[in-house]
Amino acid sequence: MKTLLAVLFIAGISSIKAQDTVKVASNLTPEQQAEQDYNNGLSALKKNDCAAAVDLFTKSLAIKPNFDKALSNRAIAYTHLKKLPEAVKDINDAIKINSQNPETYFNKGLIYFQLNQKDSEQVALDNCLKLNPAHAEAAYYKGILFYESGDYDKAIELYTKAIGSNPNYAYAYNDRASAKRSKNDFAGAISDYEKALTIDSKMTFIHNNLGSAYRLNKNFPKAIEAYTKALQENPAYLTALINRGATHFENGNLKASQTDFEDVLKKDPSNAGAYNNLASIAIKNKDYKKGKDMASRSIQLDEKNGPAYYNRGIARQMLREEEGSCADWKKALELGVEGAKSFINSSCD
Repeated sequence: MKTLLAVLFIAGISSIKAQDTVKVASNLTPEQQAEQDYNNGLSALKKNDCAAAVDLFTKSLAIKPNFDKALSNRAIAYTHLKKLPEAVKDINDAIKINSQNPETYFNKGLIYFQLNQKDSEQVALDNCLKLNPAHAEAAYYKGILFYESGDYDKAIELYTKAIGSNPNYAYAYNDRASAKRSKNDFAGAISDYEKALTIDSKMTFIHNNLGSAYRLNKNFPKAIEAYTKALQENPAYLTALINRGATHFENGNLKASQTDFEDVLKKDPSNAGAYNNLASIAIKNKDYKKGKDMASRSIQLDEKNGPAYYNRGIARQMLREEEGSCADWKKALELGVEGAKSFINSSCD
């Protein structure tokens, strides 16, 4: 799934677009001044200048206190500024003034999304969809709620509803693909990820997600191709680099895997997982001294890294460090690595 905070900003802006600007004259009456301040507030919000937007919406409301759209959009500006109590008050005041605007309920859903109050978020989204059943973003966010609860069928239904309302909704295709992937429908997931990329090929995380679907489907060449495209779009995207290294490893290309994980460490020298992956490669190459060293570095960075203890135990056994290997496997088992149990049973007292 995508980064939800990024989606929140986009969805918030799309709700702003639904709140139309109003035409004002050059010699302004007080009401027209309120409307101009509101329009300028929208412009500031679209530029992500949320502090200025709050000031402008506040000026508008000082003249026109019952301006529900100004309250609703000031609530969104407050949300981006992490002033959530103020956002909740504004959105509820906007609904008291006008309870028939679906965008206000959608904005309320976004605020409760930020507050991680899922029940209140769902109520707000349901109210939005009652007023506008074709509201794509409300259906999408409701789909997220079901996805996070593990109800993938319902999530797919809602993502499909969002796509029906907006056929170019790349995020909805991406998240529907992730729900399908969770159901082991890899072909369906691949189709949706690819559709999302036809809409926006610059979305690096979707290239990465596509790679993971191909990887789960054991199509390693296509997985590597997708991860590589993600890295072409963003060379600093470590998740795709790590995933490509792991795919090379699973595909038996240890040299390419090692190159990727060494590149990870150039960019992130404290990446414990990369050190442990290099330990796995070294052990595969029967370089047990290096395997022990890489696993030890991983443990120094993350003392709760169970797989690193597991790998170091294997390297130590091959180096005839029996006592150390058993201690490592016992620690790995303590940290949840069940595979260590067979080594303990066969090699340790």
